[in-house]
Amino acid sequence: MNPVLQAALGSILRWALALGAGYLVERGVWSEGEATTYVGATVLALLSLLWSLWAKYHDRIKFLTALDMHAGATEADVKAVIADGMGTPVLGNQPTVDLSKIGRK
Repeated sequence: MNPVLQAALGSILRWALALGAGYLVERGVWSEGEATTYVGATVLALLSLLWSLWAKYHDRIKFLTALDMHAGATEADVKAVIADGMGTPVLGNQPTVDLSKIGRK
């Protein structure tokens, strides 16, 4: 993930959580120390989740692109196709498989 985007997401998450934590501190549900701890832990958990989803998305693109390429294509070939913006999308128009070519109807 782009480091600038990662930093921006972290800032937005901390801001949103700080608003919620401020409300809970104002109502006496949390102390200031608890709010700081909970906001920090939540930001790290959400960033970990987003990183995991991003990695799985790109692994799926790599897998689908490799399936669309010729037999014998190397991993470097797949990465080059993806880097050129020609990778198979995970969502949207997926290529259809002619099942008659693989012995199924």
